[in-house]
Amino acid sequence: MRTSTIPLIRAIFPRSTICKRCHSISTTPSSSSSTSSSSASSAVLSPRLRFAPSPTGHLHLGGLRTALFNHLLARKWKGKWLLRIEDTDRTRYTEGAVDSLRNSLEWAGLDYDEGVGVGGSHGPYTQSERLDIYHHYTKELLSRDEAYECFCSPNELEAIKASLKQQGQRHSYDGRCRHITDEEKVRKKKAGEKYVVRYKSSSQPMDIPPDVIFGENQPSAPTAGFDDFVLMKSDGWPTYHLASVVDDHLMEISHVLRGEEWLPSIPKHHSLYKAFGWTPPKFAHLPLLCNPDGTKLSKRKGDTFVEHYMNKGYEPPALINFLALMGWDYHSALSTKTTLDPHIRNDGHSLYELFTVDQLIDSFDISHIAHRKAAVNQSKLDFLNKMHLRRMAGRLGNDGVMVNAGKLSGLDEGEREGLVRRFQLGLRVEKALKGCELVEDIEFVEKVFDAELPRTTILTEMPMHSIFYFLPPTYECHESHSMLKDLKPRIYCQYVSLFADTLQQSASLSSTPLNEDLVWDVIHRLLDELNIDRKPRLLVPIRHALTERKKGPSIPELITILGLDESLSRLRRGVEYVRALDQSKKRKADEVE
Repeated sequence: MRTSTIPLIRAIFPRSTICKRCHSISTTPSSSSSTSSSSASSAVLSPRLRFAPSPTGHLHLGGLRTALFNHLLARKWKGKWLLRIEDTDRTRYTEGAVDSLRNSLEWAGLDYDEGVGVGGSHGPYTQSERLDIYHHYTKELLSRDEAYECFCSPNELEAIKASLKQQGQRHSYDGRCRHITDEEKVRKKKAGEKYVVRYKSSSQPMDIPPDVIFGENQPSAPTAGFDDFVLMKSDGWPTYHLASVVDDHLMEISHVLRGEEWLPSIPKHHSLYKAFGWTPPKFAHLPLLCNPDGTKLSKRKGDTFVEHYMNKGYEPPALINFLALMGWDYHSALSTKTTLDPHIRNDGHSLYELFTVDQLIDSFDISHIAHRKAAVNQSKLDFLNKMHLRRMAGRLGNDGVMVNAGKLSGLDEGEREGLVRRFQLGLRVEKALKGCELVEDIEFVEKVFDAELPRTTILTEMPMHSIFYFLPPTYECHESHSMLKDLKPRIYCQYVSLFADTLQQSASLSSTPLNEDLVWDVIHRLLDELNIDRKPRLLVPIRHALTERKKGPSIPELITILGLDESLSRLRRGVEYVRALDQSKKRKADEVE
C-alpha cells in the first residue's frame, strides 16, 4: 500500500493537527486529532455545500440538477458551495471529463465558490491529490480497532460470497480476517500478499437522523445490516465511502445533497462519522430522474447529458429552470408568494413555471423537494426555452401574450442584444446567405428576429427559417408547389395583382410611412370589394407570392419588414410565375390532345 507522509509528520509534531481548508500542519495544542476536528466542524459560521461528481464522462442531467440545488441553497442561505472531483475509482476515470464538467457548469451559470479551477486551486479539491490524507485516517481507524486488514484473495472472496448465499445470508463477506494475529499479518505482508482495509461493523443498532427529503423512509441502519465494507483498496486508493466522509468533514460541509441512489450507503457513512467522533452533515437525497413512463433514464442515450442540450442550442436559463421544476414542489412556494391565477395554458404548461435564477433563489425551499421520481418532459423544456427567449428579448407580457419590443420595464438590453447578435451569427453561416449584404444590416436583422420569435423554440433554428426575408423566392421548392395545388391560377393572379396595385396606390397617397395599419386597411378593403367571405382565400396567394411558405408573420408585418419596393417586386414576380406555369400546363395538355 502507498506510504502516507502525514503520520510521519505527526511523529515529529505529536501535538499538531491538520488544517481543514489547506491541509497544512499547525502546532496548536490539541488533545487529539478527532477532538480538534469535531470542534472545528461544529463552529461552521455559514452553510457549506458541495457538488462532488466523478469524472466518468459528460455531465448527466441529474448531476446538473444536483449542482443547481446546491447553488440555489448556498445563495439563499448566504453560504458557499464547492466543486470537488471524486476520482478515486480509476477504472471509470475518463480523460477530459473534468474539463467537460467545468465547462457545463460554466455554461449553466453555476458559479461555485471554491474548488477545482477557482484561484488556480486544483489539488485540495481533487481526491487523487489527497491520498496521504485518506491513508492517515485509515491508520487512525486501525489504531482504534474500528478497522482491520483483510488478506482474502479474489477467489477466496468469491467462494465466501457463494457460501453465504447458500446459507441465505445477504452479506458477501464473513469477517474472517478480523481474527488474524499481528504475527500472521507481518508474515503475509513480508510474503507480498495484497490486502485491503475493511471497516469493522458493529452488531449494535445505531440511530440515524432522518433524511431532509426522505425523512425516516431510509435504511433503518443497524450497523450489522451491512458487510465489513472496504475502506482502502489493495492498490492504495480509498473507496468512495471513506474519501467522501473524510472530505466532507475536512471541508466543513454542513449539508450533503446527492442522488437517491446513495441512500443505501447512509448507515455506512454515519458509522464512519461515529467511529471518527465527528458530527455528520445533514443529508438530503434527491429523487431520481426518469422517463415520462417512469422508466429509468439511460446514460446510453445522448439526451440524458447536458452537452446534448448545449449543442442543440437550448438557453442555459431554460435548462436550469427545467431542472429546478423536477422534484421541487414549486406550487407550494408560489402559494406563499402570490394569489394570482396560475394561468394554465391549453398545452398544460403554465407561465408560473417560468423562473429566472434570481427568482429560483428567492423561491426555492429544500423542504419542498419531494421524494417521488421526477419525469423528464421534453415538451416542458421546449415551452420554457420558448418563454425564456421571449423574456430575454423583452417580448413576453405578464399574461404570456407577445408585446412589442422594448415595451417591458426592467428589460435587460444586453440580453436582447446578445440574442440578436447570435441570430446574426447564425445567418452568416447559412450557405444560402453567403455574401448577402442584408445579413450585415443589424436593424433589418433585428426586425426579422422579432418577426420570427413567436414561432421559435430554439434560437439556432431561427436562421434557417428566416432565409426568405433575405432572398426572394424562386417558387420552385416543394412547399411552394404544395401551396399552388390548392390555388386556382386565375384567382391567384387576380387577387395578388389587385392587392399589389391597391397597396402601391395607398402607399403613394399616404402621408405616413408604410406601416401595418395601412396594409390591413388594404386587405380589408379588398375583402369587402371582392366579397370574400374567408380571409385566407385572399391572404394565402399573397403569402405564397411574398415567401412561398405556408407559415410566417402576418402579411402586414411581413410587408413592413421587406419594404414596399421589395414587397411589390415579389408580388408581381409571383403572378408572373403562376401565369407562366399555368400557360405551360395548358400547352402540354394541348400537345397531348
